[in-house]
Amino acid sequence: MKTLVLVILLSSLVSCVSEEDEGQDWGNIFDGVEGLKLTEEDHPNGWGRKDCFVCHPLEAIHQEDRSGLGVLLLEDIREFTRQEGLASCPICHGDNGIP
Repeated sequence: MKTLVLVILLSSLVSCVSEEDEGQDWGNIFDGVEGLKLTEEDHPNGWGRKDCFVCHPLEAIHQEDRSGLGVLLLEDIREFTRQEGLASCPICHGDNGIP
């Protein structure tokens, strides 16, 4: 049973990584039209997935303002994300293709 759990966990983590990935620096996803909403085009490996924290651990996200605007209150965003958990993701990033 432990082996099965480890295989599933490893498979989940591998699906988060592509050849272009460079850690948590996903670039500027603020496009001025959709804002910070994710699209299938800019989030192909995670599109349609609900388990955001598998690929984006809480301690690694919202560390730098990548909006290009320089106005995000990152400490407040991190605290809100810690309190609300996965329910916080769609508020800023849209439904990620989840019906």
